[in-house]
Amino acid sequence: MIAGAVMAAMLLGAPAQERPYQPLPSPVSATCPRGVCQPEALGGLARASGPLRIVQFGDSHTASGWLTEAYRRRLEADLGRPVELAAHAEVGATIGALSGRTPLLDLNAPRPDLIVIAYGTNDGFDDALDLGAFEDRLRGEIARAKAEAPAAAILILGAPEAMRGEGGGTCPDDPEGRWREPGLLPLVRDVQHRVAAETGVAFWDWRGRMGGACSAHRLTLGPEPLMRRDHVHFNEAGADWLGGLLAADIISAVRGR
Repeated sequence: MIAGAVMAAMLLGAPAQERPYQPLPSPVSATCPRGVCQPEALGGLARASGPLRIVQFGDSHTASGWLTEAYRRRLEADLGRPVELAAHAEVGATIGALSGRTPLLDLNAPRPDLIVIAYGTNDGFDDALDLGAFEDRLRGEIARAKAEAPAAAILILGAPEAMRGEGGGTCPDDPEGRWREPGLLPLVRDVQHRVAAETGVAFWDWRGRMGGACSAHRLTLGPEPLMRRDHVHFNEAGADWLGGLLAADIISAVRGR
């Protein structure tokens, strides 16, 4: 991820310009049926009334605003309720960024219906990462979220697939073998998946829904790529596509499908 400390604290509510329809793939997750594990954790959203209030914490995937606006817009249309989404994100952030937020949630704002925690990419690119410390922090932030907003649903976005261009890759569309996933990134994702299950919160299989192994390379190819050449960040079209998948998976979970 790009290094830096650019904080985005945005309230996303303005409608985005609609793009012409393009048929795009909808990869199936092998890890979580219909993309979400523990979908029952989101069932309470069906019983909420009034605006659907979402707070998302994350890194540059969140900070760009493309992903959050894409799924906010679709949730609003499909659920028939206004959706307020406050995104707090820092470019280059890891799960440790939340330790500086005390309290986690804005005490002057209404309690959210849904809290989304979207870290993991930068953690997985850190070759000195202590997986035990990462797990402890993730559990701690889930506990804080539950304590500050007991009625809120919690959704962990599993880290997407992302790659380094330093050699050792085995993707069939990468004949030079340049691109490979950092070794710790799948371990971070495994921790997120397991902790979500053990704490009873929802988990979205981002990697699976973007296509699984080698998808971070495949999505950079073709005349209309969905990822940037860094094999980490999505372009606006890619974020819009992913936002559609995420919204569809949340809606299926909410409606018990």
